[in-house]
Amino acid sequence: MMAGWRNYDHWSAPHFDVYGFRRSDLKTLAEKLGMDLSIPLDEITPGVPEPTDSKLLSGADVEMLRMEIDMLKRQVRKLESERPILIKKYREDDPLFLAIQIRNKEWSRYDHDNDRATRANQASIKQELENMGFTSRQAESIELVACPIKRG
Repeated sequence: MMAGWRNYDHWSAPHFDVYGFRRSDLKTLAEKLGMDLSIPLDEITPGVPEPTDSKLLSGADVEMLRMEIDMLKRQVRKLESERPILIKKYREDDPLFLAIQIRNKEWSRYDHDNDRATRANQASIKQELENMGFTSRQAESIELVACPIKRG
């Protein structure tokens, strides 16, 4: 067995048969084509690994990285718990999904200090939903859920 090779990496391992070539088959083919596959040992140069700029991490660095991983895992769990379930699972026109899309699109430039100029257009949102096949009441409800502010 060659140094550094595990037995299952060897050319005679069963998974190499899947590719349809065996060493003897390749040798025979090369001989038919007049190719010499033998390489003299003095022409083989071992690959020298390139030096890396990375240095070994200290125990403190490893501990800090573990703490960061734990914090990120907690953050992912928190975000997953806040995410609505079954979005678009049973219907393509999921009203909650549409409300989220509308809020993200129509309210992204909203500025509380400049309310009237930056507020999303309630009537146009409702009309667009009605054009998608929602009843007036459904469209109004979806728009209401999408709206992040209290209307007076």
